[in-house]
Amino acid sequence: PQANLCGKATSRSASSIRYSDQADKEHARELYQEFCHYLPRAMFDALSVPKPKTKQQELAELQAKQAKNAQHPRMMFQTEEQFVGQYSQFDKDTGLPTHDANGEALSKSAKKKVDKLYKSRLTKYEKAQARQQQGSSATSVIPPPVPTAEQEQSSVNDINTNNSNNDQEEDGRILPSGTVLPNIVCGVFGNRQGFRCVSAGPTLHCLDL
Repeated sequence: PQANLCGKATSRSASSIRYSDQADKEHARELYQEFCHYLPRAMFDALSVPKPKTKQQELAELQAKQAKNAQHPRMMFQTEEQFVGQYSQFDKDTGLPTHDANGEALSKSAKKKVDKLYKSRLTKYEKAQARQQQGSSATSVIPPPVPTAEQEQSSVNDINTNNSNNDQEEDGRILPSGTVLPNIVCGVFGNRQGFRCVSAGPTLHCLDL
């Protein structure tokens, strides 16, 4: 393969080709083996989709969101993971950061950014407090409904279908129903590489490398 990448014709008629800057044989063999190893993963990444969230995961995210909105944003820049380590000094009244991690005062644009985040979270906090005072059930954690026998059986059927159609699952991604990964057969390193294309119609093609 590297010959095709670095080959250069020495004349207009391309009667002779010069190969330069090629890796040595053992290094080229390692590169080829790594390519063969990662090719199936690359195809899986291209064809797979994020795995749908379960009802329990959706409920857990809802609980976490409600719990975050129920807390005053005074400490958000000091305790939340996405902000920890970014700032060193904070306003004692509002909790807004005033200096970055290096101890330098925040720029005007940086102050505007954190102020926008703070006001957005403060609005959510005030709405959550208002609903709680009104005795609304909007802020209470909604327990998951008890599934009926038909729903349980349907869930089991869906799981079985997903398991049969999606044998692979990596990093929270699965193959869509009916999607099959191409069968990859790697040639022997150093052998002559041939190419053949067979077509059985406008919608079916077979590439033999």
